[in-house]
Amino acid sequence: MIESYAYLAILALHVTALALFGGMVVVTDLRLLGLGMSGYSVEEVMDGLRLPKRVGLAVVLITGGLLFAAHPAESANNPWFWAKIALLVLLAANGLMLRRKLERPKLAGALSLLLWTLVVGVARAPATIKDVMHSMIDPNGDAVFESVQQISDEHGSYQQAPRTEAEWAELRQRLAVLQAVPGLVEGRRAARLRDRSKNPQSESQPEEIERAVDADRASFQRRARKLQAAATLAIQAVDARDTPALLGAIDSIDKACENCHLHYWYPNDKRAQQAAKEDGVTDY
Repeated sequence: MIESYAYLAILALHVTALALFGGMVVVTDLRLLGLGMSGYSVEEVMDGLRLPKRVGLAVVLITGGLLFAAHPAESANNPWFWAKIALLVLLAANGLMLRRKLERPKLAGALSLLLWTLVVGVARAPATIKDVMHSMIDPNGDAVFESVQQISDEHGSYQQAPRTEAEWAELRQRLAVLQAVPGLVEGRRAARLRDRSKNPQSESQPEEIERAVDADRASFQRRARKLQAAATLAIQAVDARDTPALLGAIDSIDKACENCHLHYWYPNDKRAQQAAKEDGVTDY
């Protein structure tokens, strides 16, 4: 836990220093392009920001090195990491060959802005399992669960299900996302360390989920394939316009999701464990 918070503190310092350093770089580049701070010469802007930029860069490099050391294999095997390093080398070359002599200030400023924009773009870490859950699995899963419902109101009890071809087609598209889950989550980190749980008494923290997944990746993928199998059955039911079969497949989807959550998200939630047993959710 201490290591996790130390990582978060270093990450916060890294991001802060990067923002300050980046801001000073943008100011300098805009002046090289003749935009802004017209009351100061290019030399005055560069001289005035040289020392704080060097300090900021030093902090960025030191904290970046510490972050790399925390997960060296993940960075070393990430092609986007090496793309960022290559861009930083080009930025250094730009600074040495063009900006120092100021023979072509506008070209130097434009290149610097372009390269830094690319650095920011490639520096974004690959999506985590949590990212995939929030952006793809959760919204499509919720729509699937709501597609067939038993409703009781003042008009009596009746079943709500897709009726038009457009509604069936939309449901099929959402199920196709759930069917692709094994490929979507394979090889990804569980979550970023900054994604702390707000209910640590019952929910696991990112590093705990990561350890549980890494301890047995094969079982994690097996549980993901159970969701895939249930989604496949649901798609078959959609194609046959078989609402009862669809309802049964959706129940299997729900159980597959809950089974995975019980193992990795809230394994210590006793009430959830008991409710799962009562609902017939087992590790299969």
